[in-house]
Amino acid sequence: MLQERNAFHRGRTLALLAVLAAVMVAVVVGACGSNDNSGSTGSTAASTSAATTGGGSTTTGGGDAQAAAKANIEANSKIPQFKLQAEPVDISKAKGKTLFNIPVASTIPYVAAVDAQMKKVAQANGVKFVQFENEGNPTQWAAGINQAINQKVDLIVLQAGNDPQLVIPQLKRAKAAGIPVLVSHLYQNGESPPANVADLIAGYVTVPFHESGQLSVDYAISQDGCDGVKQTLIITAEEVPPSNGIVKAMQDRLAERCPDAKAQVLNVPVVDWGTKIAPQVQSAVSSNPNIKWVLPIYDSMSIPASAAIRAAGKGTGQVRIASYNGTPDVLKLIQDGDIMAADMGENIGWLGYANMDQAFRILAGGPIIKDGLEDTPLRVFDDSNVDETGTPPTPDKGYGDAYVTGYNKLWGIG
Repeated sequence: MLQERNAFHRGRTLALLAVLAAVMVAVVVGACGSNDNSGSTGSTAASTSAATTGGGSTTTGGGDAQAAAKANIEANSKIPQFKLQAEPVDISKAKGKTLFNIPVASTIPYVAAVDAQMKKVAQANGVKFVQFENEGNPTQWAAGINQAINQKVDLIVLQAGNDPQLVIPQLKRAKAAGIPVLVSHLYQNGESPPANVADLIAGYVTVPFHESGQLSVDYAISQDGCDGVKQTLIITAEEVPPSNGIVKAMQDRLAERCPDAKAQVLNVPVVDWGTKIAPQVQSAVSSNPNIKWVLPIYDSMSIPASAAIRAAGKGTGQVRIASYNGTPDVLKLIQDGDIMAADMGENIGWLGYANMDQAFRILAGGPIIKDGLEDTPLRVFDDSNVDETGTPPTPDKGYGDAYVTGYNKLWGIG
């Protein structure tokens, strides 16, 4: 655990934080997506202002805002369909080649599950899959890249959020050796790798981090309208790379839907989640009776936040939570009580296929998806559909299997 914490301080990415929930839920109250701000614990008031929608019309709140939010939640509550528009690829050209997978941390069940899915897809299509076990330390990632270079593999994958900026010397060695590198689950849809990394990697796979925050806000508005989000508490971890982008997306959505809304942003560094989220959330909801929604940007924050709301005597629907990741233990909170209202889930199986699609494309000599957009979806889970994830929930249920058919068609598999 000490190594994991050290890795967080060195720039651990959202993927690690999102999935660390599965580990830390089992050992503490909860667990674990940067900016230039300090990582000290604290809270700030962030006032939102009027904004325009994508169509250019100003949203004034009220019933129109609630209706728009409900429509968005309804659209994202259904079993997702396969929407990826990409050129077909002849993955038979990848057969016999070797993929060397370096996960952000092998000890995390969520990451291990994605790795297992990738291995299954790779081996089913004749690609050798080498797994590099590690505990989440960038020094270990560097050692893995060096090992892959020495073994003369055909592709190195930095899987589930390893920050390539922490291993640039090794990436330069890989490039000099003619070994391409793929980065997954680090960049927001529409974002590109920084300039000092872009020339050192062959491809990347993006995910909808910002959309998760927008959906959390919309869920709260869909339930209680703009009156219910006038005083909202957002919990973040500023030291994690995608966090500020998610929070800004949430604030922008509040401003768009409900111009009079104000969000208090509570920053709790990852290493303090188990000890500081609960007392600070309890203090916030006790001192401000107008807070009806708490929106942690990663759902593992929801476990201590739920305990805090209950301790404040507001655990019977007065204060509710919506968050992101779809961690099974958090989905179970939806099934079991009134505090955890919704979770914006992400499908492990789909992520595994998406990562392997880009990997196959690199191994086969193209065509790659240049912007990394594999169009992996989110699904909103609440009381209406959470039982589709299983009882108790499991990581890969509740999303259907359209992605299997969709990718097989792109790969020329019957």
